[in-house]
Amino acid sequence: MDPFLLGTGLFILGAVVWVVCAIYAYRLAPTYGRGAWPWAIAAIIFGPFALFALVLLPKKSAKAGQGQHEDPHAALYERPRKH
Repeated sequence: MDPFLLGTGLFILGAVVWVVCAIYAYRLAPTYGRGAWPWAIAAIIFGPFALFALVLLPKKSAKAGQGQHEDPHAALYERPRKH
């Protein structure tokens, strides 16, 4: 097998892993009480190391107006309580 072709395949695989890490960091950061975009950018730069750091850091409590938002229709999905 040609070494150039093997190197190109490994580069593409690494790029895919880096992008997947950025997507996961973007989606996981709000659940840890952190900003999504800064962690996505950090994951683009540092890859799996940023995702690993995000998971290892202690969770922050979400500030008012940030992070997870309550579903305005959540009451529609609740089961009625028996009295």
